[in-house]
Amino acid sequence: MPVEATWIRGMEFQVRVPAGETYVLASLPKAQRPGPGPSPMDAVQGAVAACTGMDIVSILEKMRKTIQAFRVEVEVIRREEHPRIFTDLTLVYYLDGPDLDDVSVERAVDLSQEKYCSVAAMLRPTVRLGKRIVLNGKLLNTATSG
Repeated sequence: MPVEATWIRGMEFQVRVPAGETYVLASLPKAQRPGPGPSPMDAVQGAVAACTGMDIVSILEKMRKTIQAFRVEVEVIRREEHPRIFTDLTLVYYLDGPDLDDVSVERAVDLSQEKYCSVAAMLRPTVRLGKRIVLNGKLLNTATSG
């Protein structure tokens, strides 16, 4: 079964993925949405954050590192003219853990962004990808690629 998007009403579509799960994408301001669901561009931001986050968890677990808390924020700049694509996307990684060190975390982030994250790889040809890492409350790194 392919991914399919079925029109609900207005600017809302229900998306069904091959495993059968569904979600709604809506291109309306949040206050005007009748139900839950991100906009398509918000969904792309969530996809890249989750994709790279999953890679980093996997890599750090293989390094036998303990993660107590982890979140990824996405900051974007979009073109003013249509299509309003992303021109710059910065992933801000917040990690906490008793044995997480600068070298291991930076290595995991770099491997994810440069090698493993499929969503980042699709965006990289047209979007400048950046990163900031906050490890146990301390800013480690700011960089842009692409």
